[in-house]
Amino acid sequence: MNILSIDFDVLFERVSEYKRLGLNPLALATGCAVKVDLVRVVYPALRDLREELEREGLEIAPREDADIIKGSSAEIFRRIYSLDPSENIDSRDVANIDPDTATVVIQIYQRYADKPEMFAKLIEPVYRGVARASSYIKRKIRLGKGHSIVTPFQEDQFALFDFIKTERKDSDVYTAVNNDTIHIIDPTEPPGDPRQVYGALSNSLNDLFVLGVYKNIKIAPVINAPDQDVLEKLYQNMRDFANRYGFKIIDVPRPSRGRLLLGATVVGEIDRRPPMFDDHVKDDMMIIVTRPFGELAPLNIYLASIIDQSIINDLEREGIDLNDLIKAKDHAYTTISTPNISAAKTIYKYLPEINEDPDPENHIMTTTDVTGPGIYVFVELAEKTKSVIELEDIPLMFPKFSEFATKYFIMPNATAGTNGAFVIISHRNIAESLIKDLRREGLEPKIIGRILRTKASEPRLRAPRDIIRYVADKKILSYIEIY
Repeated sequence: MNILSIDFDVLFERVSEYKRLGLNPLALATGCAVKVDLVRVVYPALRDLREELEREGLEIAPREDADIIKGSSAEIFRRIYSLDPSENIDSRDVANIDPDTATVVIQIYQRYADKPEMFAKLIEPVYRGVARASSYIKRKIRLGKGHSIVTPFQEDQFALFDFIKTERKDSDVYTAVNNDTIHIIDPTEPPGDPRQVYGALSNSLNDLFVLGVYKNIKIAPVINAPDQDVLEKLYQNMRDFANRYGFKIIDVPRPSRGRLLLGATVVGEIDRRPPMFDDHVKDDMMIIVTRPFGELAPLNIYLASIIDQSIINDLEREGIDLNDLIKAKDHAYTTISTPNISAAKTIYKYLPEINEDPDPENHIMTTTDVTGPGIYVFVELAEKTKSVIELEDIPLMFPKFSEFATKYFIMPNATAGTNGAFVIISHRNIAESLIKDLRREGLEPKIIGRILRTKASEPRLRAPRDIIRYVADKKILSYIEIY
């Protein structure tokens, strides 16, 4: 029996199902329906807006994996706004909440998502409306985290603000806040497959876990579907996920303007100091990853082969068996939908107490996760720590598929992932112990490089020539010194 013909029959039925839900899953193979490009669009737009918005009263926090604020027992107040500039934001309502911080999800029509000036023009009115609340509370409104996704439907644009307010600000506890929202994890599987929701939630939680935050987790869903049966299935899968891991679901309004959406704003607490000690990073510290990365490559190749079946011939020409691709795709899907809570618990062990100064020789200095930007996160780490980072190895989960995806122009950056591996910067003194602890948790940690030099006038990433086998994006490669 030909497994390939059976697969295609099922897959084309699934395409029809997703189109009914307002999503073209085949567009995901080229990245057209996921996130607004950070490097080319979001970061430049925010740079252009930042100074003026701060004068208006909106403080845009520096980019971090999660927003960290003092206090515990966080409450989440959700407001959903139109991006129509003629609609006014109720600034007094925001002032009445008096938030400690906010996270925002922007869903933007794809026509406006590829140019920073268009993106900035669209989000500016709603940001200004929120900023006006500062005049009532006599302090700036903090925007701690932002997240932007694309929709093919102009009427589905919205800005979702989750305003966060904590209690017991004098307590020895920090609250971490993050959001991640997507359309689907694996469009070759049904939307009701639990791994779709598990992957979306794990991706949002990843930015908490990477900081060692895993206690008192609350989840405010960003879930939507035009089909009531699908919607209820998504919520049930979310409740099952929360019950499995001991998390709490918060009842908040859903963004009814969207078609299919999976994600959440998540908050958690930590009674130690999170690993955000960029200025304590020293020469010759180790770069550790908790496991190989680049898990999106087989998913994208599998999707691309549905659009263009000649890719199957290309796979055979490269000596890659189709069944190996299917197994890799399923392995990637399972990995993406498994939360990295064990890595979070390990990181927590190597953090200073709440009133303790960080010790560069005994504590983890800084962390991040390898998700959408892939290898580019090491560029960001170099800039944050003002250092030259040298990688000796690029450990990919599926190197032959990442290379194939690059060679055949399926992915511009085949090191990218979702719910990805963690990067840890630590002193040699604790590197071996840290790796042993991570291995005990079933992970595959590895030292892949080091801090070559700190206090660098030109922070940068040095990476081996192998990187060009996995990244075709010239913009990303321009930030990397290849040796």
